[in-house]
Amino acid sequence: MKITVDRKMILPTLNLVSSVVEGKEGTLPMLSNLYFNLKDGVLDVVGTDMEMEISQAVSGVQGDNGEFTVSTKKFHDIVRILPENASISIKQDKNDRVVITAGRSRYVLRTLPAKEFPRIVAANWEERLKIRQSALVELLEKTAFAMAVSDVRYYLNGVLFQFTSKQLRSIATDGHRLAQSDMDTDLDVKEMRELIIPRKAVQEINRFIGGGDTGEDGDDDGDDSAAAADDDAELTLEMNQNHLKLTRDNTVLITKLIDGKFPEYKGVLEHKFELIVGAARQNLIDTLSRVAVLTSKNHRGVKIHLGKNEMKITTSNQEQEEAEDQMEVKYSGKTVENGYNVDYLIDVARACRGDTIELHLQESEGICILKQPGDERTIWLVMPMRL
Repeated sequence: MKITVDRKMILPTLNLVSSVVEGKEGTLPMLSNLYFNLKDGVLDVVGTDMEMEISQAVSGVQGDNGEFTVSTKKFHDIVRILPENASISIKQDKNDRVVITAGRSRYVLRTLPAKEFPRIVAANWEERLKIRQSALVELLEKTAFAMAVSDVRYYLNGVLFQFTSKQLRSIATDGHRLAQSDMDTDLDVKEMRELIIPRKAVQEINRFIGGGDTGEDGDDDGDDSAAAADDDAELTLEMNQNHLKLTRDNTVLITKLIDGKFPEYKGVLEHKFELIVGAARQNLIDTLSRVAVLTSKNHRGVKIHLGKNEMKITTSNQEQEEAEDQMEVKYSGKTVENGYNVDYLIDVARACRGDTIELHLQESEGICILKQPGDERTIWLVMPMRL
């Protein structure tokens, strides 16, 4: 078979689809490859790690119908380094190798049998709804940062989606902090439905919808990025007991779900919080960041001292070094002092979209609830630290 495609047509697809592929060749070498299938001028490009699959269809591709697989990294690197207006020819030789030519450049790559490429087989979608892309971006920005990372409690390594009558709620927690937000939907379900989406899938969904990073380093390719946010774009979400599927135009993402029970969390949100602090959001970020300079990688604790219309933030480390900073706040309650992980507070303040942020505190236990004034749908919780 032979395919001819312009670099500018195929590179955005490679940027998106290759992100799901395993970086290192493991027990199944095929997982390091991309799958290509050309049929009647439409080239389907698929990447998978067997837990998640991303595919995109590229129209207007010239060539013969057929399929092949090729190393994701090598092919992506080749296309990326070619001149911007390059026309790329891809041809299989008699030895089932792929010959790639563009101008005076020529590459020969080995392939693996396309018939053996593992596709995620998911059918019998039980629920379906449409959602604005920008709304899902905002929902994940407000919650996904609170996911756990490699926790033995595997059900914490992801985001819980709760579908209720006309509402989608997103909850994430790592056991020390919690983020919750919700949005209206057009899904009418009789009983609440819960799905736990794995951490890697949440990050890929955010790339898929153009929301940017969710907490891990990425390797986007600048101007050629495939994920460009479009506020008016519409996504279709489909789900069954084991999978979630997102479709946008000619792009599809399917992920397996975490099979587990998300922990009960509502009780802690129902506690009474007697103390309320109003703060300028950016000022809070800046003050916390200045004090955080003297915290260590393994100990990110700071103390918050509250007095009348004043918040003092302090820390000390094992080298007996100290940092202290102050900021004006709206507060008229008792003098209190509590310890918190500084990163958790900064993460919440960055997720907040308003100019101000409210801290609701318990005088006895020190649990901190944070809210954005005017946003009754979103709530963040940070547990105290002993310092």
